[in-house]
Amino acid sequence: MDSIVITGVSSGIGLSAAEILCDSGYMIYGSVRKEKDADKLYKKFPKNFKPLVFDVRDESAIKEASQFVKDDLSGSGKLVGLVNNSGIALGGPFKHLTTDVFRKQLEVNVLGVVSVTLNFLELLGAYKNSSHQGKIIMISSVSGHRAYPYMSPYSASKFALEGMSDSLRRELMMYGVDVILIEPGPVQSEIWNKAPKKEDNPFIGTDFEESLKAFYEQVVEKAQDPLPADIIGNSIKSIIENPNPKTRYVYTKNKFKEYTLPGILSDRTLDRLMAKRLKIGKKD
Repeated sequence: MDSIVITGVSSGIGLSAAEILCDSGYMIYGSVRKEKDADKLYKKFPKNFKPLVFDVRDESAIKEASQFVKDDLSGSGKLVGLVNNSGIALGGPFKHLTTDVFRKQLEVNVLGVVSVTLNFLELLGAYKNSSHQGKIIMISSVSGHRAYPYMSPYSASKFALEGMSDSLRRELMMYGVDVILIEPGPVQSEIWNKAPKKEDNPFIGTDFEESLKAFYEQVVEKAQDPLPADIIGNSIKSIIENPNPKTRYVYTKNKFKEYTLPGILSDRTLDRLMAKRLKIGKKD
Protein backbone atom coordinates (compact mmCIF):
# COMPACT_ATOMS: atom_id res chain seq x y z
CA MET A 1 0.00 0.00 0.00
CA ASP A 2 1.34 3.45 -0.93
CA SER A 3 1.70 5.74 2.06
CA ILE A 4 1.65 9.49 2.69
CA VAL A 5 2.75 11.56 5.69
CA ILE A 6 0.64 14.66 6.40
CA THR A 7 1.43 17.12 9.18
CA GLY A 8 -1.34 18.95 11.02
CA VAL A 9 -4.34 16.68 10.40
CA SER A 10 -6.53 17.70 13.34
CA SER A 11 -8.53 20.19 11.24
CA GLY A 12 -8.75 22.13 7.99
CA ILE A 13 -6.64 21.16 4.99
CA GLY A 14 -4.82 18.36 6.80
CA LEU A 15 -8.01 16.67 7.99
CA SER A 16 -9.65 16.98 4.58
CA ALA A 17 -6.60 15.58 2.80
CA ALA A 18 -6.38 12.68 5.25
CA GLU A 19 -10.04 11.79 4.70
CA ILE A 20 -9.84 12.00 0.90
CA LEU A 21 -6.61 10.00 0.70
CA CYS A 22 -7.77 7.36 3.19
CA ASP A 23 -10.93 6.90 1.14
CA SER A 24 -8.71 6.51 -1.95
CA GLY A 25 -6.82 3.60 -0.43
CA TYR A 26 -3.63 5.25 0.80
CA MET A 27 -2.09 4.56 4.20
CA ILE A 28 -1.94 7.91 5.98
CA TYR A 29 0.48 8.79 8.73
CA GLY A 30 -0.97 11.99 10.13
CA SER A 31 0.66 14.23 12.72
CA VAL A 32 -1.17 15.90 15.59
CA ARG A 33 0.09 17.58 18.75
CA LYS A 34 -2.38 16.04 21.20
CA GLU A 35 -3.04 12.42 22.09
CA LYS A 36 -6.80 13.05 22.22
CA ASP A 37 -6.72 14.16 18.56
CA ALA A 38 -4.72 11.05 17.67
CA ASP A 39 -7.31 8.82 19.34
CA LYS A 40 -10.20 10.61 17.65
CA LEU A 41 -8.68 10.31 14.19
CA TYR A 42 -7.69 6.67 14.67
CA LYS A 43 -11.32 5.87 15.47
CA LYS A 44 -12.50 7.90 12.45
CA PHE A 45 -10.16 6.09 10.02
CA PRO A 46 -9.51 2.67 11.63
CA LYS A 47 -8.31 0.83 8.51
CA ASN A 48 -5.57 2.97 7.01
CA PHE A 49 -4.63 5.82 9.34
CA LYS A 50 -1.81 5.85 11.87
CA PRO A 51 -1.30 8.91 14.06
CA LEU A 52 2.07 10.53 14.70
CA VAL A 53 2.12 12.69 17.82
CA PHE A 54 4.63 15.52 17.61
CA ASP A 55 5.03 19.29 17.54
CA VAL A 56 6.97 20.41 14.46
CA ARG A 57 9.29 22.34 16.80
CA ASP A 58 10.33 19.12 18.57
CA GLU A 59 13.02 17.55 16.41
CA SER A 60 13.57 14.52 18.65
CA ALA A 61 9.85 13.65 18.43
CA ILE A 62 9.98 14.07 14.65
CA LYS A 63 12.94 11.67 14.47
CA GLU A 64 11.00 9.12 16.50
CA ALA A 65 8.03 9.50 14.16
CA SER A 66 10.14 9.04 11.04
CA GLN A 67 11.72 5.90 12.53
CA PHE A 68 8.25 4.57 13.33
CA VAL A 69 7.16 5.13 9.72
CA LYS A 70 10.37 3.54 8.40
CA ASP A 71 9.87 0.45 10.56
CA ASP A 72 6.18 0.27 9.71
CA LEU A 73 6.87 0.43 5.97
CA SER A 74 9.68 -2.12 6.07
CA GLY A 75 9.00 -4.67 3.36
CA SER A 76 5.34 -3.71 2.92
CA GLY A 77 5.05 -0.35 1.23
CA LYS A 78 6.62 2.91 0.17
CA LEU A 79 6.24 6.56 1.09
CA VAL A 80 4.97 8.36 -2.00
CA GLY A 81 4.23 11.74 -0.44
CA LEU A 82 4.98 14.17 2.36
CA VAL A 83 2.50 17.01 2.88
CA ASN A 84 3.94 19.81 5.00
CA ASN A 85 0.71 21.37 6.20
CA SER A 86 1.28 22.38 9.84
CA GLY A 87 1.35 26.12 10.34
CA ILE A 88 0.21 29.13 12.36
CA ALA A 89 -0.62 32.72 11.42
CA LEU A 90 0.63 35.61 13.56
CA GLY A 91 0.45 39.31 12.81
CA GLY A 92 -0.06 42.89 13.88
CA PRO A 93 1.66 46.23 13.27
CA PHE A 94 5.39 45.57 12.97
CA LYS A 95 6.15 48.51 15.27
CA HIS A 96 4.26 46.84 18.12
CA LEU A 97 5.46 43.25 17.64
CA THR A 98 8.34 41.56 19.41
CA THR A 99 11.10 39.33 18.11
CA ASP A 100 9.41 36.47 20.00
CA VAL A 101 6.40 36.74 17.68
CA PHE A 102 8.62 36.43 14.61
CA ARG A 103 10.64 33.64 16.23
CA LYS A 104 7.54 31.56 16.97
CA GLN A 105 6.16 32.15 13.47
CA LEU A 106 9.38 31.08 11.76
CA GLU A 107 9.99 28.14 14.11
CA VAL A 108 6.66 26.59 13.11
CA ASN A 109 6.20 27.62 9.48
CA VAL A 110 9.81 27.38 8.29
CA LEU A 111 12.09 25.50 10.69
CA GLY A 112 9.34 23.00 11.44
CA VAL A 113 9.06 22.25 7.73
CA VAL A 114 12.85 21.91 7.52
CA SER A 115 12.91 19.41 10.40
CA VAL A 116 10.07 17.28 9.06
CA THR A 117 11.43 17.26 5.51
CA LEU A 118 14.97 16.36 6.57
CA ASN A 119 13.71 13.43 8.64
CA PHE A 120 11.52 11.95 5.89
CA LEU A 121 13.65 12.70 2.81
CA GLU A 122 15.27 9.29 2.43
CA LEU A 123 11.95 7.51 2.92
CA LEU A 124 10.73 9.49 -0.10
CA GLY A 125 13.56 8.08 -2.22
CA ALA A 126 16.11 10.89 -1.93
CA TYR A 127 19.16 8.66 -2.26
CA LYS A 128 21.17 7.10 -5.06
CA ASN A 129 19.55 4.22 -6.96
CA SER A 130 16.27 4.49 -5.05
CA SER A 131 13.53 2.20 -6.34
CA HIS A 132 10.89 4.94 -6.04
CA GLN A 133 10.54 8.72 -6.06
CA GLY A 134 8.02 10.47 -3.84
CA LYS A 135 6.67 14.01 -3.79
CA ILE A 136 6.90 16.76 -1.20
CA ILE A 137 3.88 19.07 -1.14
CA MET A 138 4.32 22.36 0.68
CA ILE A 139 1.19 24.15 1.86
CA SER A 140 2.18 27.77 1.37
CA SER A 141 -0.22 30.70 0.89
CA VAL A 142 -1.04 33.55 -1.45
CA SER A 143 0.75 35.53 1.29
CA GLY A 144 3.95 33.89 0.06
CA HIS A 145 3.67 36.09 -3.02
CA ARG A 146 1.41 38.98 -2.00
CA ALA A 147 2.36 40.78 1.21
CA TYR A 148 -0.42 42.53 3.14
CA PRO A 149 0.06 45.06 5.93
CA TYR A 150 -0.09 43.69 9.48
CA MET A 151 0.91 40.20 8.33
CA SER A 152 4.69 40.60 8.22
CA PRO A 153 5.51 37.54 10.41
CA TYR A 154 3.21 35.29 8.39
CA SER A 155 4.29 36.68 5.01
CA ALA A 156 7.95 36.37 6.01
CA SER A 157 7.43 32.70 6.81
CA LYS A 158 5.61 31.95 3.57
CA PHE A 159 8.06 33.91 1.38
CA ALA A 160 10.82 31.88 3.03
CA LEU A 161 8.94 28.63 2.38
CA GLU A 162 8.52 29.54 -1.29
CA GLY A 163 12.22 30.24 -1.81
CA MET A 164 13.30 27.16 0.11
CA SER A 165 10.92 24.98 -1.88
CA ASP A 166 12.19 26.22 -5.24
CA SER A 167 15.78 25.64 -4.18
CA LEU A 168 14.99 22.19 -2.77
CA ARG A 169 13.06 21.13 -5.88
CA ARG A 170 16.10 21.86 -8.07
CA GLU A 171 18.46 20.02 -5.72
CA LEU A 172 16.28 16.92 -5.56
CA MET A 173 16.07 16.58 -9.34
CA MET A 174 19.06 14.22 -9.11
CA TYR A 175 16.86 11.76 -7.20
CA GLY A 176 13.60 12.37 -9.06
CA VAL A 177 11.87 13.61 -5.87
CA ASP A 178 9.57 16.52 -6.74
CA VAL A 179 8.58 19.54 -4.62
CA ILE A 180 5.23 21.23 -5.30
CA LEU A 181 3.71 24.32 -3.69
CA ILE A 182 0.02 24.87 -3.01
CA GLU A 183 -0.81 28.54 -2.42
CA PRO A 184 -4.33 28.92 -1.00
CA GLY A 185 -6.18 31.98 0.16
CA PRO A 186 -8.40 31.62 3.25
CA VAL A 187 -9.50 27.99 3.66
CA GLN A 188 -12.15 26.54 5.96
CA SER A 189 -10.33 25.77 9.21
CA GLU A 190 -10.37 26.25 12.96
CA ILE A 191 -7.78 28.99 12.48
CA TRP A 192 -10.52 31.50 11.62
CA ASN A 193 -12.52 30.62 14.72
CA LYS A 194 -9.41 31.49 16.75
CA ALA A 195 -8.83 34.83 15.02
CA PRO A 196 -9.38 37.84 17.33
CA LYS A 197 -12.54 39.85 16.80
CA LYS A 198 -12.46 43.46 15.68
CA GLU A 199 -13.55 44.61 19.12
CA ASP A 200 -10.68 42.64 20.70
CA ASN A 201 -8.06 44.62 18.79
CA PRO A 202 -5.01 44.72 21.10
CA PHE A 203 -3.69 47.80 19.32
CA ILE A 204 -6.49 50.17 20.31
CA GLY A 205 -4.96 53.50 21.22
CA THR A 206 -2.05 53.16 18.80
CA ASP A 207 -1.56 54.99 15.51
CA PHE A 208 -2.84 51.86 13.75
CA GLU A 209 -6.25 51.60 15.45
CA GLU A 210 -8.35 52.99 12.60
CA SER A 211 -6.43 51.14 9.91
CA LEU A 212 -6.66 47.85 11.76
CA LYS A 213 -10.44 48.21 11.97
CA ALA A 214 -10.48 48.48 8.18
CA PHE A 215 -8.12 45.51 7.95
CA TYR A 216 -10.42 43.35 10.08
CA GLU A 217 -13.45 44.36 8.02
CA GLN A 218 -11.81 43.80 4.64
CA VAL A 219 -9.43 40.94 5.28
CA VAL A 220 -10.21 38.97 8.45
CA GLU A 221 -14.01 39.14 8.23
CA LYS A 222 -13.87 38.32 4.51
CA ALA A 223 -12.03 35.15 5.50
CA GLN A 224 -15.22 34.02 7.24
CA ASP A 225 -16.32 32.95 3.73
CA PRO A 226 -13.34 30.68 2.96
CA LEU A 227 -12.70 28.03 0.35
CA PRO A 228 -13.88 24.55 1.34
CA ALA A 229 -10.93 22.54 2.62
CA ASP A 230 -11.74 19.64 0.30
CA ILE A 231 -10.69 21.75 -2.71
CA ILE A 232 -7.14 21.61 -1.37
CA GLY A 233 -7.53 18.00 -0.24
CA ASN A 234 -8.52 16.93 -3.75
CA SER A 235 -5.67 18.96 -5.21
CA ILE A 236 -3.20 17.09 -2.98
CA LYS A 237 -4.56 13.76 -4.23
CA SER A 238 -4.33 14.93 -7.85
CA ILE A 239 -0.73 16.09 -7.39
CA ILE A 240 0.30 12.80 -5.77
CA GLU A 241 -1.17 10.86 -8.71
CA ASN A 242 0.03 13.19 -11.48
CA PRO A 243 3.39 12.13 -12.98
CA ASN A 244 4.03 15.69 -14.22
CA PRO A 245 2.42 18.21 -11.85
CA LYS A 246 2.95 21.95 -12.04
CA THR A 247 5.32 23.48 -9.50
CA ARG A 248 2.61 25.77 -8.06
CA TYR A 249 -1.15 25.68 -7.60
CA VAL A 250 -3.04 28.81 -6.52
CA TYR A 251 -6.51 28.53 -4.97
CA THR A 252 -8.35 31.64 -3.83
CA LYS A 253 -11.65 33.39 -4.38
CA ASN A 254 -11.41 36.47 -6.62
CA LYS A 255 -8.10 35.15 -7.95
CA PHE A 256 -7.60 37.95 -10.47
CA LYS A 257 -8.19 40.73 -7.94
CA GLU A 258 -6.41 39.17 -4.97
CA TYR A 259 -3.51 37.41 -6.71
CA THR A 260 -3.04 38.11 -10.43
CA LEU A 261 -3.57 41.88 -10.49
CA PRO A 262 -1.23 42.64 -7.56
CA GLY A 263 1.48 40.79 -9.49
CA ILE A 264 0.95 43.03 -12.52
CA LEU A 265 0.85 46.40 -10.75
CA SER A 266 4.01 48.20 -9.71
CA ASP A 267 4.90 48.12 -6.03
CA ARG A 268 4.21 51.85 -5.62
CA THR A 269 0.80 51.57 -7.27
CA LEU A 270 -0.10 48.66 -5.04
CA ASP A 271 1.16 50.60 -2.00
CA ARG A 272 -1.17 53.50 -2.81
CA LEU A 273 -4.17 51.21 -3.37
CA MET A 274 -3.60 49.39 -0.09
CA ALA A 275 -3.07 52.65 1.78
CA LYS A 276 -6.39 53.94 0.52
CA ARG A 277 -8.21 50.68 1.17
CA LEU A 278 -6.84 50.29 4.69
CA LYS A 279 -6.67 53.98 5.66
CA ILE A 280 -2.90 54.06 6.09
CA GLY A 281 -2.42 57.67 5.00
CA LYS A 282 0.54 59.61 6.41
CA LYS A 283 -0.27 60.91 9.89
CA ASP A 284 0.27 64.59 10.63
